This record gives sequence, C-alpha cells and structure tokens, in this order.
Amino acid sequence: MTRRTIEVAPQNIVDRVVSYFRPGAGLERLEQRTRLNALAGGYNGGRRERRPTKRWRPAEGSPDADTLPDLPDLRSRSRELARNMPIAAGAIATAVTNVIGDGLALQASIDTDVLGISDEQADIYEREQEREFALFCRSADFTRVQCFDELQELAYRATKESGDVLVVRRFRKDPGDAYGTKLQILEADRLSNPERRADGVEGEAGRIAGGVETDRHGVPVAYHVSDRHPGAERATSLKWERIPARDSDGRPLVLHLFDRLRPELTRGAPWLSVVIEHLKQLGDYSDAEVTAAVTSGMITVAIETAADENDQPVVGETDSSLADNEVKLGNGAIISLAPGEKANLLNPSRPNANFDPFVLAVFRQVGVALELPFELLIKHFTASYSASRAALEMGRATFRKWRGRFAYCFCQEVYGWAMEEAVASGRINRPGFFADPIVRAAWLGAEWIGPATISLNPKQEAEADEIDMRNGAKTLEQVCIERTGGEAEKKIPQRGKEEAMKRANGLVPPPAAPSAASGAHPPTDPDAKDEADE
Repeated sequence: MTRRTIEVAPQNIVDRVVSYFRPGAGLERLEQRTRLNALAGGYNGGRRERRPTKRWRPAEGSPDADTLPDLPDLRSRSRELARNMPIAAGAIATAVTNVIGDGLALQASIDTDVLGISDEQADIYEREQEREFALFCRSADFTRVQCFDELQELAYRATKESGDVLVVRRFRKDPGDAYGTKLQILEADRLSNPERRADGVEGEAGRIAGGVETDRHGVPVAYHVSDRHPGAERATSLKWERIPARDSDGRPLVLHLFDRLRPELTRGAPWLSVVIEHLKQLGDYSDAEVTAAVTSGMITVAIETAADENDQPVVGETDSSLADNEVKLGNGAIISLAPGEKANLLNPSRPNANFDPFVLAVFRQVGVALELPFELLIKHFTASYSASRAALEMGRATFRKWRGRFAYCFCQEVYGWAMEEAVASGRINRPGFFADPIVRAAWLGAEWIGPATISLNPKQEAEADEIDMRNGAKTLEQVCIERTGGEAEKKIPQRGKEEAMKRANGLVPPPAAPSAASGAHPPTDPDAKDEADE
C-alpha cells in the first residue's frame, strides 16, 4: 500500500511573528495548517497553495451555464472564420468531404431471421425499398432547392459551423411528387426561448433552455422556433412556434443534431469553439505578414530633413502641406528630394523566415484540438509513407466515427420516415410494419455507404485486400465499400456483362481446345449423349 507524504505547511511572515513571541501558539498554527494540507487530494492540479494554480479558480458551472450564454458569439465567430480564415474553412471542408462526400448511399439490409423470409425474397424487398427511397429523395427538400445528398452535406456542415441544427418533419405533396414527407432544415439561431426570455423559464411541459423544452427527466418534449432568423430584417417582431419533439405514437418529428460533450447539455457548441481565439490571432498575424511582405516589395524610404519649426509642419497637425508632402509607396518609384533632404532606406526584413515554422506549430495544435491529423489539416504530405499512412488511418477512424453517428441520427431516421409513408400509402406492402417495433426495425435494416478512403499505394493495398479475402478476414463487399464504394452484388453482374462483350467482340480469345496428344477429351454434352443412345 502506497503512503502519501504529507508536507509541512510553509510558514508565512505572520506565522514567524507569532512563533517568535508565542512559540506554543506558532506550533499550533503550523500543526493546524499542516492538517488542512493533509485533507487536500493527491493531484497537484487541485491544490490551491501552489504558485501556478493558486490564482486559477474556474467557476463550477452546469453544462448549460457554461455553454448557452456564449453560443451567440461562438456561432457568429465560427461562421466568420469559416468565411474568411483559410485554415478554418479547410478544416470544415475536410470533415464534410470525408464524412459525407457526395452523400451517404443507402444499402438496404433486411433482417431475414426476424421476418422469416429467404435471402432471395429479402433481396427483392431490398431492391424495392431502395428504389422507393431514391424516389423519395428527389422531393425531400421542403424548399425544393436541394436533393437529399445536398441536404446531408448542409445538415452536417451546420453542426460543425453552428454547433447544432434542427431537421423538422413536414408534409406537403406538391404536383408531381410521389411522396409528401419533406425535410425542413432550420439554422441554430432560430431555436431560442420565446420572447427571448432567460433560460430556465417554465413552459407547457417543463423547463425551457436554449429554446429546448424538457420534462423533469431532461427529455426534450418540444422545440421553440422563431418564424425567421434573428439576424434578418425586422427581426424585432419575431414570433415563436412550439414544435413537439414526437407525435402521439412516440415517433420523432424533429431531429436535433449536435454533439453532447457533457451530460445534460441542451445545445451543442461549434466545432471550432476551442480554437476560435487561436485562429483569429493567427489570421491577424498572417494578414500583417502579407501586408509587410507586399510593402517590402515596394520602395521604402524615410525622408530626413533639417529641423525647422517655422517651415516644417508638426506631425499630427491638420495642415494642407501634409497632403502635399505625402509620398506613397510604389513599385519601382523614383522620388525627387528637395534640397537638404536625404533618403534613408528601410529594411522590413520580409518575408519573415520564422513565419512558416511558427504557423505550422500552431496548425499542429489546431489539428490536435479538432481531431484532424496535421497532414490532413493542411493537405500536405511530406513525411514518409508510413507516417502518411498512419495519418490517414487516424483520420479514417475519426471520420468513421462521425459518419456512423450522422447516419444513425439523420439518414436512418429519414429512411424510416420515407418507408412509413410508403407503407401507409400502399406503395409497398410490409406486413407487421406498424404493428411491432421489432418487425419495423427488421424491415428498416440498412447500411449507409460513405466516400471511398484515400489510397497512397493502390497496388500494395489491393494485394493486402486480396490476402485478407483469401484468409476470410474481409469480404468482397467490404473491399468494395472501403476502396471504391458501391455494392459487390451489383459489380459482379456488371463484370459478367463486360466479359461477355469482350468475348463477343474478339477482345478475349476463347479457351483453347485440348489436344489429342495431351490425352484429354473434350467435355461431353449430356443431352447429346442421351439423344445418341435413343
């Protein structure tokens, strides 16, 4: 058993004075202070008498108290960086491209054991559901502007830039639509307390904080949404609508997408929140360096004149002679000097040789905070193949985690909404769909295929996949998903068609007939043999 060493409390000037005049009282003070130190924990970061931390007293706020008051500024600053800061825009684009790509594709996977059907029947049902969902995706946008793949990108990007996003289930069957279920994506700013009241007020069913109404168990029961964006014109006359979180049967009507980083957290913070200050300062520094580099490319001189208080204007005074004497920088400019004036060349020492190492060091910290490998963050691979491959594998693990959560919380829910309307309207027949949740989940089994991974050495990785398939570590379906995307069951018939076309056009020689010398005999047609016997 390890025993913790108890340090004797250090004496301050008061202790020394008391000990000098009353040694007994001084000893008692020292003993009591030492006992207080013994009551402290074993972590140096939790001690209050150490110099590095004794003035560091962060507030012990609840998840909402630490997050909700800062969200308006965090959202606006995050969007500003995404618009004007290259590394911030690139980080968000990297996440969106690697998680969503050109859209997560549905691969229906019905549970045959629960439904008691054969694999052949399941394959027919899966193809039918995939066709119906593709038809639904054409009219899924409530604003009729984007397709479902673009809605995926929009929703995921909003969670990164703004911290969260609302997806509301609506119904409007326009002329030409096969499905009336629509998705309305609302920006995070529209989710707010009615009449902009303070957090913690009571609503119809419970407490309201950040526009989310929860019951006494912390379960969201409704969302309060303004009729337009608070930053729009005439935003002072906003009106709020209370949207129930679920219908009477318990099925979701609103999808609130965000990363809950702390228990009981009501709203999500932007992805860039932890690096906003660093990126802002880095952007200002970068702008200053660019300006200095541009200036150094021009003629930069200082005009030295003889001091004469009667003739020369004082700097800072408003005098028309200042404008007359002002000389602007220019590329290759030649400046004529007055008698008595002397030109002194200035050397701004630009470009700064330390600019790139410093910026890259900051980028490494940003990459760690955002869980993006440094090479992926700056889109530059200069290390060895092993190091670059390790960076890609780390990024792949992060993207796989984000993709799985988004597919489960968004794509799978939307797929369920589409199939509910398809079954209810009679477009497809799925026995027991509404009667039993287990049966419904069996019909809705699916996998969501994302973008193919980056390959640094396709030949080496293809050989590794071939070995894994021979050993049974991977299936052809897994290889197709990881390497090129798509489904193996669709690629195999396509390959058969292509091989048949090659043979039909003479691109592939027919198999050579066995020779008599080899002792082999051509295969016998069983039907022909039966006819000869007859």
